[in-house]
Amino acid sequence: MMTPEQFARNEYRDYVVYRELAKTEPVAEFKKILEKLVHHEWDDYQFWLKSSTVKTHRVSVVHIWALRLMRRLLGLTFTAKFLELHEKEAVRNYAALIAQADAALRPKLEEIVAHEMHHERELIGQIHEERVKFLGSVVLGINDGLIELTGALVGFAFALQQQVQVGVFGVVTGMAATLSMTASAYMQARHEEGRDPKKAALYTGGAYGVVVALLVAPFFLFPSVTLALAAMVVMIVALIAGFSFYSAVLFERDYQRQFREMLLFSLGVAVVAFLLGSVARRFLVP
Repeated sequence: MMTPEQFARNEYRDYVVYRELAKTEPVAEFKKILEKLVHHEWDDYQFWLKSSTVKTHRVSVVHIWALRLMRRLLGLTFTAKFLELHEKEAVRNYAALIAQADAALRPKLEEIVAHEMHHERELIGQIHEERVKFLGSVVLGINDGLIELTGALVGFAFALQQQVQVGVFGVVTGMAATLSMTASAYMQARHEEGRDPKKAALYTGGAYGVVVALLVAPFFLFPSVTLALAAMVVMIVALIAGFSFYSAVLFERDYQRQFREMLLFSLGVAVVAFLLGSVARRFLVP
């Protein structure tokens, strides 16, 4: 069972994290939510500090810097939910303590658990970021970009055997597909109530364009098709792993399942493209 020192350290860490995020939060509405979380964590920390033999606690500057960077790059919703990942263990520790606590201590412990389980979740649920609202458009752009372009590049590679040519074909194909996806997202959003067609098109096309740039780049950077394909596969796995983790945390889903599904589709299409490219090469190359 955890000691008062450990409980105090954890509550102080959460207090400092939310406080530092609140200091630099540019959105006034989100700033108020973070300040309420700061108040909850401070009260809980003060409670445990009375029983702790350690009266001074610190949080790594690197830890704070990393969370600030996470908030800037991935959004406040993701950052808050990422911080929640350790709350389940905290709740289990509190539950074990409540079972052994006396009648005088139990109400305060139950209040702390309510902070951990309900209050923080309700407050975080009030954060509505635009990037989360349009995450479906981003998913569409990334999925289609990975699946379609992976197949195209593998097919080009085995048909042409010249990495620069593959890269040029990939750029042309990717630009055309990006414009097509952007237009399709715009037209689709126009028929959906409450969606902004321009922003839906921007997020979908932007995500697709980023995937195109990342997957095509190895064919201009590496001296052989084999190395370029290997680098592309590494990039695909990294993209899928990163995005699967992002969406799994954001929507509280199974990370491994999402990763497997996206990887299966992308590499499955690549295998089919390899077979088609091999057949094409037999007819195109004398």
